[in-house]
Amino acid sequence: MCLVDKAIYSVIDNIVNNAIVHGKTDRVDISIEDKGEFCEIRIADYGVGIPDDIKHLIFEEGFKYRSKGSGLGLYIVKKVIERYGGEILVEDNKPSGAVFTLRIRKKIL
Repeated sequence: MCLVDKAIYSVIDNIVNNAIVHGKTDRVDISIEDKGEFCEIRIADYGVGIPDDIKHLIFEEGFKYRSKGSGLGLYIVKKVIERYGGEILVEDNKPSGAVFTLRIRKKIL
């Protein structure tokens, strides 16, 4: 079992909403896998993707790219995942889009 609370709903909602609004996707796939001491949640879209030159910036507080938003969404997502003892990664989806990978520490029994 992953160490999460109700904030995980906001995390997933933010990533999926960004994929629809900013990525212009009409499809999002979500998968969860057991990876030893971590749960891995992969959220893949098939939209326009994230340019390579800004991937390292998207989790920074206040960062906006062609958006009128606050620039806080993915920053808060990252902080929640870190609070869970995990990490968030982003990579390209093939043939187009983005994949967000949430690695969250599992509960130790």
